[in-house]
Amino acid sequence: MDNKQKEKRENETVENDYKIAGNEGVLHDIQSIVELVDALITYGYHQNASDIHIDPAPEGVVVRFRVDGVLIYRDTISADMHEELISRIKILSGLRTDIHFVPQDGRFNFSQGMCNCDIRISIIPTHYGENAVLRLLMGNSEEPNLSSLGFSETDESRIMSSLEHHQGMILVTGPTGSGKTSTLYTLIKLLSTGKTSIITLEDPIEYALPGIRQIQIREKHGITFANGLRSIIRQDPDIIMVGEIRDTETAQISVNISLTGHLLLSTLHTNSALGAIPRLIDMGVDPYLVASTISLVIAQRLVRKVCQQCKGIGCGACGNLGYKGRTVVGETLVIDEELRKYIMSRISLAEITRYARISGMTTMYEDGMEKVAKGITTKEEVLRVLHE
Repeated sequence: MDNKQKEKRENETVENDYKIAGNEGVLHDIQSIVELVDALITYGYHQNASDIHIDPAPEGVVVRFRVDGVLIYRDTISADMHEELISRIKILSGLRTDIHFVPQDGRFNFSQGMCNCDIRISIIPTHYGENAVLRLLMGNSEEPNLSSLGFSETDESRIMSSLEHHQGMILVTGPTGSGKTSTLYTLIKLLSTGKTSIITLEDPIEYALPGIRQIQIREKHGITFANGLRSIIRQDPDIIMVGEIRDTETAQISVNISLTGHLLLSTLHTNSALGAIPRLIDMGVDPYLVASTISLVIAQRLVRKVCQQCKGIGCGACGNLGYKGRTVVGETLVIDEELRKYIMSRISLAEITRYARISGMTTMYEDGMEKVAKGITTKEEVLRVLHE
């Protein structure tokens, strides 16, 4: 194939992709199941959707996309196509097509035209039939950058300073969907210099990281976060990433590993950076060990950014939402020697908060309001995310 033919084919591919991306009605008009699945993914990809929800309902199969954290209705497909649609997704994911009453999880790579991404599949039985959620995992070829995630200069400086110690524990906190995994991956990429041994325990593995040993949690095979930690410590790691500290056993093993000269990164479900301290103590970790091991806690949320083309009015580029893309609003808590004394003496959280504020900690609300002042997001969006 000469260059002219190759260019013509590429142009046709681009044109076809944008036809799909710019026409919502194409979904319920498509009769071929193969073309329908391809169109669903292609359209979701171009709309920057993180998830595609395929929900069976009395009126048909409802398709919704999660764009910038918000679930948006897109189309309703004929109920007659539901079974074939789910079967096609199962075939692509290597799942059992003859099982309909047991949850199944799978994964496949989608590469067509301009779209190239990994897709994670979750299928569960519901009252009206099998429900599918497709998570689009779009890799980022850019160099890891904390500022591009949305961290302020002050918070970025605190984070980078903590990474230099190469020991202790760094925690990223926030609810599901707050971007914790993206932050962890960025930190791991920054630490991956080729001179350190890095091992991760993840559930699930979102992206493959070159040069890093990643382990998938498989509880039915005995690979839990706690058991995995016990095993990988014998693999001579310098840095360990644990996808989430979920229970007392994992918390205690993580703390013990951090005491032995390793750097351990993980996530925790708390509402604020300061909330990580009582959370670990509630999980049975002695205050002395909490104080001795934690070096930094990052708390974060994701807020939608004002569309830069329409400045929030609504246009074709942002799907008339007024927002396009998301950014972090965060806070960082550095555990210094004075704060360690406070934790060990079991001083009230209110006193610890007062000291952290005096030491220069900026709250997520303050970080959000600073972004509002710069025109990056809106006050309504900050309040929605911080108080939902």
